[in-house]
Amino acid sequence: MILNTNVMINNTIELAKRQLEVHAQMGEKSTLSIFEVARLMDTVSEMSCVKSSKLNNDSIFFGFSVN
Repeated sequence: MILNTNVMINNTIELAKRQLEVHAQMGEKSTLSIFEVARLMDTVSEMSCVKSSKLNNDSIFFGFSVN
């Protein structure tokens, strides 16, 4: 279960980073609005915090059994 969560977090971060890279390369020709760019930047920063807290086991559910 934790492995799947980590994969989803990594995929979300990587996708947002890729979209931001494409936006930066396209410059003024980018189709993303400022709001979409802000959302992507928030996604990267928030998911990075979630990822680091998962690695440090800071979750309130650390040790919670799925059974």
